[in-house]
Amino acid sequence: MIGPYNSEVDDVSFALKRVLPPVLVIVFILAIWQVLTVTKVFSETQFPTMTSTMAALGNALVSPILWQAVGATLEGWIVGLIIASVLALIVGSLLASSTLAFRASAATIEVFKSIPAVAILPIVILVLGSTMNMKIFLISFGVFWPLLIQVIYGVRSMDPTVRDTAKILGVRGVRRFLVVTMPSAAPYIATGLRIASIGALILAVVAELVGGAAGIGRNILIAENGGSAQYALMYAYIIVAGFLGIILTGLFTLIETRVMHWHESQRNARSNEESAK
Repeated sequence: MIGPYNSEVDDVSFALKRVLPPVLVIVFILAIWQVLTVTKVFSETQFPTMTSTMAALGNALVSPILWQAVGATLEGWIVGLIIASVLALIVGSLLASSTLAFRASAATIEVFKSIPAVAILPIVILVLGSTMNMKIFLISFGVFWPLLIQVIYGVRSMDPTVRDTAKILGVRGVRRFLVVTMPSAAPYIATGLRIASIGALILAVVAELVGGAAGIGRNILIAENGGSAQYALMYAYIIVAGFLGIILTGLFTLIETRVMHWHESQRNARSNEESAK
């Protein structure tokens, strides 16, 4: 006799299938790390054991020094990302609205997009010093150009039928921008923001590590300069930076899923998940 269908059991089974493999991979990597350091394949003066690093991480988590550094990193990250996003949205929408402006600026955008933000770091340090403003400028510069391109192509990808319908209905100005242009460009902008969030975090850590601004990067540098006795703490800070990246990526993915629930890409993703169950 066939029993009743239990959707909760299927949901738990599906969640385990998604969560368990990554967890097992992490456990395997940690075990290999411990074995390689304990057996002296890697010297502990260069690469601390997994257990000593986890102990240093535990001590750091209860220390205000770590959370002050995380706060400084996130402050530069969010301010730089907001500045770059607002500028990219305004400039990109204006350039995309004119074919002449788009063609005239395309070469300039490509040149600046190709310049690594780290390459201008020495100049920025000379002008702004090892400050929060230096970090924010570096993040804004590095994130702005890829976001600008996403906005331009998002606006220019508007369905001609939608554009013509808006024109016939007399939808113009700010209203057209909010109810026609932005929904059409939203998938491109959402993808750009998700990618830019990680780029902004990387630039924040680089600005701290190389430029000396307060944050996780500077704490990594200080621990490295403290000698082999502080290497476990250095790796603990590196792990924290990695987890920050994972958390921010997950957060932006969740926001994209919620905000873009109406879009075809999200509907297809939900359909695929349901069929995978």
